[in-house]
Amino acid sequence: MIIGNLTIIRPLEVGDEELLYRWWNDGGLMEHAGLAFGTLQSKEAIKNIVNREIIKEELSPENKRFIICKKDSLTPIGEINYCGLDLKNQKCEFGIKICEINEQGKGYGKDALFHFIDFIFKNFNINKIELTTMIDNRKAQGLYKKLGFKPIGIIREAFFDSKSEAFEDALYMDILKREWKDKYKKINTN
Repeated sequence: MIIGNLTIIRPLEVGDEELLYRWWNDGGLMEHAGLAFGTLQSKEAIKNIVNREIIKEELSPENKRFIICKKDSLTPIGEINYCGLDLKNQKCEFGIKICEINEQGKGYGKDALFHFIDFIFKNFNINKIELTTMIDNRKAQGLYKKLGFKPIGIIREAFFDSKSEAFEDALYMDILKREWKDKYKKINTN
């Protein structure tokens, strides 16, 4: 487990399909990712995903999903993952979502992401962490910038937004290990 100040990040477990089913099929929650109707996946399909990911994690660490829990109660409130772990080129991507709407804006995302980034840099031979975010997701971009991510460029028409029925641009951002080390020192000395 990855233990933060406000959160604990734990591996995916059997039974988490109940959470993911509710979260992934909530159009309001998934709207920022261009999924205004959610993922439209059945509970059984999500259960199969969870089971495959639990089995796969022992065989192939390129992609791994975790559940974010409140530290004080261990209540699940979101998910975080890394994907595309590329040890040759020393990079990976990540995704994060605080899925319980009433827990957003309370610092859980920042805490989880800070400790997750630190975990990735310390446990893998990674030089760079990348991300993409919808161009209009300013709230997420603000958090990423606070943690040291830099905007690199725009990926034109990267996602189809089912609500607007149009392709939307995405912002590409990254952080290098040396930049993280500098940021980590500043955050821990304040």
